[in-house]
Amino acid sequence: MKSRKRITEEDLLVTEALIAESYGRMKKSVIQAPSRALTSVGGTIKSHPFAAAGTAVAAGIVAYGLIRLITPRAVSEETEYDPRIRSRSEKRRPDLMMEVLSMIMPLAVPYITDYLKKYMGRIFQRVSD
Repeated sequence: MKSRKRITEEDLLVTEALIAESYGRMKKSVIQAPSRALTSVGGTIKSHPFAAAGTAVAAGIVAYGLIRLITPRAVSEETEYDPRIRSRSEKRRPDLMMEVLSMIMPLAVPYITDYLKKYMGRIFQRVSD
């Protein structure tokens, strides 16, 4: 059996101080993370305003399309039982917004994912430093 050094009160005080210092740095880092992220976003928008605007528009269209897909449409009881109204609603053109979204999505998704991957990589790199 190895002989172990006795733990002194000084060792405990030093360890406690190191833990408190580490906790303080972690707390400060967590508090500053949102402002660092916003600063990074602000810098990106300043350096690439048109790309940022295009990304925001594409993200808005995608969000709108997803919300429209997720939320159920209200169907009145009259429409359900009246064959004249039902046939008229079935003959309607498909939603124009969904058509536009289905054309834009294959083009926009690779750019959006690449941008988000680079952006998140930069954030995590800054936090780890």
